[in-house]
Amino acid sequence: MRKQRLSVAGRNSMRVDAVEKVSGKAFYTGDIELPGMAYAKILRSPLPHARILKVDASRARALPGVIDVLTRDEITGLNYKYGATYKDGAVVATDKVRYVGDPVAAVLSADELVAEEALALIDVEYEELPFVDNVDDALAPGAPQVHEGDVARAELRGSSYGAPARFKGTNVCYHFGYSRGDVEDGFAKSDHIFEDVFRFSKVQHYSLEPHICVAHYDGERLTVWSSCQDPFTLRGHLAGIFKLPLNRVRVVVPYVGGGYGGKLYVKADPIAAALSVRNGRPVKLAMSVNESFKTVTRHPARIRIKTGVSNKGEMVARELEVYMDTGAYADAGPRVTQKAGYRAVGPYRVPHVKIDAHGVYSNTVPAGAFRGFGAVQVAWAYESQTDMIAKRLGMDPLEFRLKNLLDKGEPYTPGDTPVDCDLKQGLRKVARALDWKKPSGRNVGKGLSVCLKDAGGTYKVAGATVKMSSDGSAVLLTGTVEVGQGCRTALSQVVAEELGIELEQVSVAQLDTDVTPFDVSTSASSSMTVMGLATQRAAQDVKKQLLKAAAKVMGEKAAGLSLKGGRVRAGKGRGTPYSDIIAGYYGSSATEIVGRGVYQDRKSKTAVLGSPTTFWEVGWGGVELEVDPDTGVVRILKYVSMADVGRAINPLQCEGQDEGGVIFAIGHTLLEDMVYEDGQLLNPNLIDY
Repeated sequence: MRKQRLSVAGRNSMRVDAVEKVSGKAFYTGDIELPGMAYAKILRSPLPHARILKVDASRARALPGVIDVLTRDEITGLNYKYGATYKDGAVVATDKVRYVGDPVAAVLSADELVAEEALALIDVEYEELPFVDNVDDALAPGAPQVHEGDVARAELRGSSYGAPARFKGTNVCYHFGYSRGDVEDGFAKSDHIFEDVFRFSKVQHYSLEPHICVAHYDGERLTVWSSCQDPFTLRGHLAGIFKLPLNRVRVVVPYVGGGYGGKLYVKADPIAAALSVRNGRPVKLAMSVNESFKTVTRHPARIRIKTGVSNKGEMVARELEVYMDTGAYADAGPRVTQKAGYRAVGPYRVPHVKIDAHGVYSNTVPAGAFRGFGAVQVAWAYESQTDMIAKRLGMDPLEFRLKNLLDKGEPYTPGDTPVDCDLKQGLRKVARALDWKKPSGRNVGKGLSVCLKDAGGTYKVAGATVKMSSDGSAVLLTGTVEVGQGCRTALSQVVAEELGIELEQVSVAQLDTDVTPFDVSTSASSSMTVMGLATQRAAQDVKKQLLKAAAKVMGEKAAGLSLKGGRVRAGKGRGTPYSDIIAGYYGSSATEIVGRGVYQDRKSKTAVLGSPTTFWEVGWGGVELEVDPDTGVVRILKYVSMADVGRAINPLQCEGQDEGGVIFAIGHTLLEDMVYEDGQLLNPNLIDY
């Protein structure tokens, strides 16, 4: 099949927001200043686990310049419980604090320094409780419960989340189980059985822009400007908390200074909104880096893998126990745990499988979405064991992987989308680039890895609108958030390609839930595969209408017309400008053509997660490094990274994403760890982290 020749898509185009950003003109949430604006500061718990006996804000309220203080007493009229999966959190703590950093109260003042000063004047009386600050302690028999009460359950996007009744009275908040074949029979037939335990540390997103929002309630509508990745989800949560219909809640997203998943789901927005609702004035809540460290993190994990292998080096059976530490509140923990469990076998052919994945509460910073969404933790475990097994069997780690990797077209699990790329070919390319067979020097080693991730999200729905103005230029309205990944540029390239115009003729409207079509969230690598398709369909809708109009104006058949260079062409002539077509057809130069496109995941009764994988995200890595035997210092000599990106709409941006992923991996593996001691986070800043 001959590839379509493209003129805009598939090329390295400069980012459409580049000039704004490098010139300092890009508008972020922190740049918002409104008449009468006041500033909020949060009082956070100094204890990992304690019952709140008394909150006395009288001294703080008496401080000149203090407008309001928000405590548990001021939120009783709200639906104050909320959460990404379970409603286990609150606008501010009500009965207990569950980690160091848990919001207890907030102060509002027109002067930020006064608000900060007033925090020290709020008197809180606590009854300290036993705590658990790691997954081992949280799982121990008789461990103190972070949350008492019934086992949490929830429905989200068509999926059911919860923990079986057998976990009642424990800190397990979610369980995902999957099996195929007969794992015990598989182990009985294996010639070798290997069992290992792996751990993944707690790490932080560290976006350049910490969490920030501005809220304004005018007596009728609540408007929130937020540095978030899921404005429509945030709108839904705020509507629920404040008992408002969705049409009376508006979320606007200016530029976002990085997210990586840390700005998904509700964070501090309800506090700012509550203060604005109470006082009828705009409220800005800007967290410090230290506070962002105490807001969300990646899930640390403990993973036990038991693998049975034949004498031929073929995997026969694999059993996994995955424990994801979701911190003090579930946040996205159940969903991350589910995905981690589903991805835990790795990209290998294993006939007999049994997986048990658990989300576990602890008295630490809540863990949420983070780039990879559970895949990173389990890939660390299964790829580490893959190397260990190869070494124990006396096999080359490359050859052991090649013997067991899934083939293109082979199903990952029955009912899911078949693997859509050649895993073995990719691994061979990385090995060649690393000069795998060449002996390493003293204290030098090489390593390979491959990861397979179901991407695109589950039950994703996305809509896009393209409006062509009377001069032939176009505006794209999309719910995808620009968090630095370059979606504005790539989606604009799609529009320009479909409509036969220059990239400069496409602009992207600011994301505003009042006018922007719906998108679930900017997550799961879905910006191009999900929103990209919705955008393409919206542009194709415009194209169809434009060709219909052109056929009438030009007296030609639509099937014989094409779009190129802002003109409708019949054959090889210069063609007619879009502006003339629009004016000729509509009788006015003050009109526009509006196209709409929608993408929706299909459901499946046979897919394990209820919806087949949109596409498989595959990455290969290879490294050569040197270790100083005296100091333990690791020096990376060479790193090779490769990814299957399908058709690259903007190859340079794809390279940037890949390089960013490598930097994350190096940091996670060698440099980063949020250290806890006696329930206290010891390094919540960039100097110590």
